[in-house]
Amino acid sequence: MKRQRNVNLLLMLVLLVTVGQMAQTIYIPAIADMALTLNVREGAVQSVMAAYLLTYGVSQLFYGPLADRVGRRPVILAGMGIFLLATLIAITTHNLSMLILASALQGIGTGVGGVMARTLPRDLYAGTELRHANSLLNMGILVSPLLAPLIGGVLNTLFNWRACFIFLLVLCLVVTWSMARWMPETRPKDAPRLRLLASYKTLFGNGAFNCYLLMLIGGLSGIAVFEASSGVLMGGVLGLNSMMVSVLFILPVPAAFFGAWFAGRQNKRFTSLMWQAVICCVTAGLMMWIPGIVGVMNIWTLVVPAALFFFGAGMLFPLATSGAMEPFPFLAGTAGALVGGLQNIGSGGLAWLSSQLPQNGQFSLGMLMTLAGLLILLCWLPLATRFSRHEPVI
Repeated sequence: MKRQRNVNLLLMLVLLVTVGQMAQTIYIPAIADMALTLNVREGAVQSVMAAYLLTYGVSQLFYGPLADRVGRRPVILAGMGIFLLATLIAITTHNLSMLILASALQGIGTGVGGVMARTLPRDLYAGTELRHANSLLNMGILVSPLLAPLIGGVLNTLFNWRACFIFLLVLCLVVTWSMARWMPETRPKDAPRLRLLASYKTLFGNGAFNCYLLMLIGGLSGIAVFEASSGVLMGGVLGLNSMMVSVLFILPVPAAFFGAWFAGRQNKRFTSLMWQAVICCVTAGLMMWIPGIVGVMNIWTLVVPAALFFFGAGMLFPLATSGAMEPFPFLAGTAGALVGGLQNIGSGGLAWLSSQLPQNGQFSLGMLMTLAGLLILLCWLPLATRFSRHEPVI
C-alpha cells in the first residue's frame, strides 16, 4: 500500500515539474515569429529563457528552506499561484521587456517544482531505492521537453506564439487543482527546524556535496545553452521552418531519457556509471566545438553531439542528485533547493552568455558545451579517487 502511494506521489511530482519544463521550451519553435511580432532580433528573444532559468534557480533557494519549516504542500500551491499570474501577463504583453518580466515571474513560480523534484524522492526513499526513484522521476520529467516543442510548433503554426502561453495556463490550472485535491504532506514529522544559515553551512561544508552540485550545474548548463541556441541556429541561420526546428530540437531528448534509464539499473556500480556519464559529456562538447572551429554547421553537426551530451547528462542527473541528497534526510528541502537552485542559476547564466556571443555558427555553442563537460570531469576526479581508495565519499 505504501509503495503504491509513493508511486502515485512520484507521478504527481512529474506533472508538477512538467509545467516548469514546458514553460522553458514550448516557445522555442516560435522564436522567429516572436522576434518579428515584438520587433526585436531573434538572439534577443533568448533573454526570455535566460530570465526564466535565473529566477527559477534563485527562487528555489527560498522554497527549499521554507518547505523544511512549513511543509511541502503549502509551498507548492503558493508557487503555482505565482505561475498562473505570470502566464496571464505573458499572454497579454506586446513588448519584449514585459515578456522577459513575465518569464522571470514564471520562473519564480515553477521554482517550487525544481525543489520538490529533489526533496520528495528523499522524503520517500533512501539508498539504492533513492537512485532508482530519481532515475524513474527523470525519465518521466524528460517526456515534457520531448512534447513541448512539438506542441509549441503546432500551436504556433495553427494560431500564433501566444497560444503556447495559453496552453501553459490551462496546464497549470489542471495541475494546481490536482495537487490541492490529492497531494499529502511528506515532510518528516520529526525533522528539526534548523536555521537557514546553519543548514547552508552544513551542506556547503560537505566537499562531496559541492562536487556533485558543480557536476549537476555543468550538465544542465550544457543542455540549456543548446536549447537557447538551437532555435536561432536552426531557424535563423539554417533557415528551417518552425515545425522542422521543433522536430530537430526534440531529437536529442530521447537520449537523455535513455541515459536516465541506463543510470537506474540496480545491478551496475555507481562509479562505472558516473565515468560513462562524464566521458559522454566531455566528448559531446568537443564534437560540437570542432565543427565550429573549422566553420562547418549543419543539422548533423548540431544534433549528434547534442544527443550524446543529453545521454551523458541524463545519466548524470539521477546519479549526482542521489549522491548529493543521500546524507541529508532532515535537510532534504534545503539540499534540494541548493541542488536545483544553483543548477538553474548556473545554466541561466550560461544561456545569457550564449545570447551575448555571435550566433552565426556553432563555435560559441561548442565552446560553452565543452566548458560544461570539463567542469563535470574536474569535479568527478576527486570523488573517483576517493572511491578507488574505498574512502567514504559522503
